Amino acid sequence: MRIFLLGLLFGCLVATALFATPQARNARETMWLGTDLTLGMSEEAVVAKLAESYNLQKMEPPNGLRAKGITSMWIVGEKGQGDKHPSVGLVAFAAGKLDNVHKDFPLNGDEVEFGRQLYFAMRDLEHERNSRCTIETENLEVPNFAHKTAKLLCGKKSIIIDLQKFKEQAESVQLNEELNAR
Repeated sequence: MRIFLLGLLFGCLVATALFATPQARNARETMWLGTDLTLGMSEEAVVAKLAESYNLQKMEPPNGLRAKGITSMWIVGEKGQGDKHPSVGLVAFAAGKLDNVHKDFPLNGDEVEFGRQLYFAMRDLEHERNSRCTIETENLEVPNFAHKTAKLLCGKKSIIIDLQKFKEQAESVQLNEELNAR
């Protein structure tokens, strides 16, 4: 009887631990950019997978990102665009491991498309159990340029809205999704 009760108690503890997992454990650390990319993947594997569908251009990380441990970056662009390779995203690596995935959503000046893309990005966060979020905004204004950013931060994933206005040009908006190891 004693062994049965100990087994029952142990079974209850294991079941409780499995069902009471925190949100962070359930959240996917994967983003779709033509293929599933998971934080921590090797640079070699990511570049090989992306090269099957996209043009890749390696670039040196700016000093600010280098200071945060980023050692290499790749711009991910559409194939078949001649000399023009519209960016679909960016991947960054720290010591050869995937540290950041940045995916651009094509908007083409269409407000309905913007709303649709934002809805589906937020829905995906909810389905991934990334529904506990915080909001951050930033504003940079200098005489010839204004840049406003709104971020919805949900675990390791973010939805980012960038508004930019150059002097004597129309304001532009960009919607991005980001997966970041930090």
